[in-house]
Amino acid sequence: MTDGDLTSLRRPAERIRQRVDSVLTDLGATADDIVRTLAPAPRPLHRADLTRVQPALSQVIDRHHGFVQGVGLALDDGHLTDAPRWMEWWRSEDGEPAVFVRHNLDPEHNHFYDYVGKEWFALPRSTRRPTVTGPFVDFAGTNEHTITLAVPVVHDDGFVDVLGADVAVEGVERLLMESLRSRSPDTVLLNEHERVVASTSARWWSGTLLRTDEPGADWSEVVDLGGDLRWRLVKARD
Repeated sequence: MTDGDLTSLRRPAERIRQRVDSVLTDLGATADDIVRTLAPAPRPLHRADLTRVQPALSQVIDRHHGFVQGVGLALDDGHLTDAPRWMEWWRSEDGEPAVFVRHNLDPEHNHFYDYVGKEWFALPRSTRRPTVTGPFVDFAGTNEHTITLAVPVVHDDGFVDVLGADVAVEGVERLLMESLRSRSPDTVLLNEHERVVASTSARWWSGTLLRTDEPGADWSEVVDLGGDLRWRLVKARD
């Protein structure tokens, strides 16, 4: 790989990492605000108490307009007295005011959304670290290919909720395209599981498994994005 190749990959890698890091940093600060906001509420908490945090969730969407589509607080098992599980999730379409997204949390229902078992919830809750998961099709919300950025919300009462932000793959793909200054061979953004997050070519759909180490694979060296992202960019050879 030439210095020019590295430069052409480092530019979009840095831009994507900075954008994701800015959302994770904002989520971390918002998580602290949520802990302080809910601290005075009598325990155990009730769903009505969560109205206090809704403005903070909407403000995250507003600050990252055009990139973040939805933000929500997923409650730890047993944290609410009037619901075994709850997702206080809000979404904005095309700059419109955020609206509440209702998830089916009834375990007896065919479309039960068992968020506690999802990677985006389980990882930050268990590791107490920010995480980035996806892409996956958000069947419980938008039916789009989505990435979820999430941070733990650790309360003094021992419960650990998770604060998440949904980013459509389209937004990441737009960043990738804008950061490549000239028309170049296929460039693909991969997650830690070798799945395509975004690409500059219709040949590589989001979620596709792409093994760059297979014999005959015609890909150049990779550039790791770093930070909390275990993603990397690969580029086809000229």
